[in-house]
Amino acid sequence: AGTEEEQEKNLQWGLRRSTLNHLMWISYTNVAQVANAARNYEILHERDDDDTERPDK
Repeated sequence: AGTEEEQEKNLQWGLRRSTLNHLMWISYTNVAQVANAARNYEILHERDDDDTERPDK
């Protein structure tokens, strides 16, 4: 429920949480894989933030 904007924020939060939970349960074989996964997670959410700032996309 809520406004369309509130629903969008809740969905984005849920997707971020889901992605983070998934990354935490993956078996990594070395520290480099963990670092790469963390960086990819950051990049993913930087893009999400950019998309929300540009409604023309």
